[in-house]
Amino acid sequence: MEITKILLIGILIVALLSLGLLITKPEIEIERRPEYGDFRILSSEGEDEESKYLINVNGNARVSADPEKVEVYLGAETTASTAKKSQQDNANIMQAIRNSLFLIGISSDDIETTQYRLTVVQHWDKDTGKYVITGYKTTHIIKIESTDINKAGDIIDKAVQSGANKVNNVVFSLTDDKINEMRLEALRKAGINAKEKAEAIADSLGVNIKGLYRASESYVYYRPYVERGYEVAAVAEAAPTEISPGQIEVSASLSVSYEFV
Repeated sequence: MEITKILLIGILIVALLSLGLLITKPEIEIERRPEYGDFRILSSEGEDEESKYLINVNGNARVSADPEKVEVYLGAETTASTAKKSQQDNANIMQAIRNSLFLIGISSDDIETTQYRLTVVQHWDKDTGKYVITGYKTTHIIKIESTDINKAGDIIDKAVQSGANKVNNVVFSLTDDKINEMRLEALRKAGINAKEKAEAIADSLGVNIKGLYRASESYVYYRPYVERGYEVAAVAEAAPTEISPGQIEVSASLSVSYEFV
């Protein structure tokens, strides 16, 4: 009798365990749909050991604004037979550049040296099999900053007329406060974009969004507008230089998961 009871209990336990293994929520996967962007729908184990069905989406947004300040990078490069003369010639040109910029409202606080270099100029003498020093080159580059973005062309013209022979970059950008403001706006719009995607997916599948499960910032990218390099000879011979800046863009992306039922 006892053996029979034990056998029955064992059979019951095996049956219950088998039933428990069979009662699981199936995993759901959805392939990518171009109209919604990259996404997938799946089920996963939650914190309370109960299955959660999630819609995972990426929300993206981009905002733009007109630039608020300009930075012009330019300077002079001089070569002479001695290091002292090369440096002196360069210093004379750079002082002339500064004086011309003062005349159009640029102050000394708006000017900053970004590069200063003195190098040896040499060439290979095939007869002696050695490098021969032929002179010395001094390079001095400054950054001129202004909140009057329409002054970029005038800055370049005045500098070139005063002896500048290197005009590198013209960078249009925003103040730190404006950048932060635009980053927050881009994140808000990215959140709205993510929600719209999730709702569209849920609606197409006939399910309901229960609520937000998790969200994380993927990236926020700020890109200033840059004009690269100018031919000094062309600038010197042309009419007044006019530079029309493009808008500054800040983009953001969020990774968001919504629980659905």
